[in-house]
Amino acid sequence: MSHKIHLSFLFLLSLLLNSCHRPIALPEIVEAHYVQYNIDYLESMAGDIPTRILPTKMDSWFTEYFVVTKIEGFFNQFSLIQIANLKHKTVITLLNFFGNKVYYRGEKGELPSGIIAPAHLSFRTTGERSVIGGLNSEQVEVSADDEVFHIYFTRDFSVPSPNLSTPYGAIGHPLSDFRIQLSYLKMHLSCDINESRMIESEIFMIPEEYRPVTRPLMEEIINSLFTKE
Repeated sequence: MSHKIHLSFLFLLSLLLNSCHRPIALPEIVEAHYVQYNIDYLESMAGDIPTRILPTKMDSWFTEYFVVTKIEGFFNQFSLIQIANLKHKTVITLLNFFGNKVYYRGEKGELPSGIIAPAHLSFRTTGERSVIGGLNSEQVEVSADDEVFHIYFTRDFSVPSPNLSTPYGAIGHPLSDFRIQLSYLKMHLSCDINESRMIESEIFMIPEEYRPVTRPLMEEIINSLFTKE
């Protein structure tokens, strides 16, 4: 009897450990809607860093369970990845800066580390339409604190809660053109490429070489990337 209990315990432990690495049972290959955004920086400097040397593309993969976004540059010595779990409504932020690899696992409903949300945000659809990067898009007027600007969303493909990684979570459709602020970086992102792709589900998991940090530490690290000190 004790031998059977021991085997049962090992079986349950193995399931628990596996669930930690792969929170949702997924096949090795999944279908995703891939969107590549062009990045235009709204200011010439981000802290002490000229924005002309910063990455000009952001890659995004939209699936039924996850949305992953990735910005990388400096000859692959820098990357910022956000893994949004659409079921649990949480976002994991992974940062690699010159071989230092850290991550922060956000709480439910919490924006990713470093993303700055306006204190007051409201939306109004305008009825205007456009085609952006091949996506049929609808315009939204955004009132954010003391400024007003336009963003666009698309109904050409859909996933649940596609905008968890942005302040625009109230918009239930993927964004094709929008603004966002990361630390000192004020960016305008616009769809350039969109297509269906098959991807490996490992993209949704935290690599073993990344170590966990707190949100304050993650934001301190992100902010420090744009200052000389």
